[in-house]
Amino acid sequence: MERQRMEEENRRIKEYANTQQQREDVAKAEKRAREQALDNVQRTLADQIKRDREEREEQELVRQELYLEEQEQLVRRRERDEMEVRIKQRLELQRERDEQIQFKHLRDGEIKQEEDRFRQQLMAKFAEDDRIEQMNAQKRRIKQMEHKKAVDNLLEQRRRQMTVDKQREVDERIEGERVEQVRKQIIEEERIKLLREHAHRLLGYLPKGVIRDEKDLDYLGNDFKSEFKRRQVNMQHLGGWGN
Repeated sequence: MERQRMEEENRRIKEYANTQQQREDVAKAEKRAREQALDNVQRTLADQIKRDREEREEQELVRQELYLEEQEQLVRRRERDEMEVRIKQRLELQRERDEQIQFKHLRDGEIKQEEDRFRQQLMAKFAEDDRIEQMNAQKRRIKQMEHKKAVDNLLEQRRRQMTVDKQREVDERIEGERVEQVRKQIIEEERIKLLREHAHRLLGYLPKGVIRDEKDLDYLGNDFKSEFKRRQVNMQHLGGWGN
């Protein structure tokens, strides 16, 4: 009887131990499953974060490449435009020189004709005043030479006065151009001053055209320049333009 009781108790102890072991095994399995699931989620999340980062980096690289390509196109277009302007200026200068030469020839001819008429009128007037037709041949030649010398002096004075008048016109034009250049320089200096004072606070709200070129950005420092270009890249990527 005692033996049976001991065997029964051992059996229950063994069953209890088996049950506990099974529970522990189940708990361990569930823990491993949870850890595996968490690890899977973390790996999936890490992979997604990596893909998102790579996608953003690729998009940023594409934007940078597009921006650089557009800048290169702008440089080439600007160089082409500048070349066209220089060619047009040379052609215009050549045309103006040709016109000036042609005008000078015409003007010289007109001046020569005018001087000839003036000379004839003066000679006729001097002859009439001195009644040269009533003189003998020698006196007539002497008087004609005097008249010619007087006419030449008058014509020379007239030419000098024309030269003085023309030089005055040139000087006035040069002075006008100098004054205009000074005025433009003052306006440009004031524009740069306003940019330096206000551009940093208005970054993102500056109207198109306020920042004209790379030189304007140089006035405003590297931080402003970098942020301005970054915003340009973003706006160009979105199909727009802005500061």
